[in-house]
Amino acid sequence: MKNLDYREYYHRHLPHIQPRGATFLVNFRLAGSLPDEVMDALKNEAEESERMLAVIDNRDERYRIKDIEQRKLFGKWDDALHKSLLGPFYLKEDRIAEIVANSIRYHDDEWFEILAYCIMPNHVHAVLTRFASTESTDYSITKIMHNIKRNSAKLANAALGRTGAFWQHESYDHFARDEAELERIIKYVIYNPVKAGLVDDWTKWKWTYCKYDF
Repeated sequence: MKNLDYREYYHRHLPHIQPRGATFLVNFRLAGSLPDEVMDALKNEAEESERMLAVIDNRDERYRIKDIEQRKLFGKWDDALHKSLLGPFYLKEDRIAEIVANSIRYHDDEWFEILAYCIMPNHVHAVLTRFASTESTDYSITKIMHNIKRNSAKLANAALGRTGAFWQHESYDHFARDEAELERIIKYVIYNPVKAGLVDDWTKWKWTYCKYDF
């Protein structure tokens, strides 16, 4: 099996669940945007959560608590990025943010449907729905994110006159289980610049897109 082939569940540094046809929140950040001690603390917390979940026999209860724990962990990850004073902030530059936005939208309506995205100074949030698989295509979130990050990294590095890693290798993803959760996720994404104190109204952030009227 190739690394980018479809797998409904896999685990690297973070757990990934990607059912076909689901709508996902995907978050990815610039390489070096968080110090090692922050990432080590988050990794240790995730491992402790996995150990705690492993002893819960009831499947529904295990999924319920897992969802709560993942939200907590993601909240800490996102807060750390908002507060970080270290690492690169390439996405503050409009020319670089535009490269990323174009890369996100390149396969929109072909591989997936983009519902919302927000490009922050050192990380990105995107909400997308994978299209149903066919006999010839089955685009996993892994493959979609590989394409977005590879293309945007190549163009951004060229624009910045630099080489080396642009994005952190692994992304965070979470699929919406119902319409209420999807609405919460989209609102979280578009209000991210407000939460970070960058603007007082989400519509004032240039690099936010939402397909729906909020």
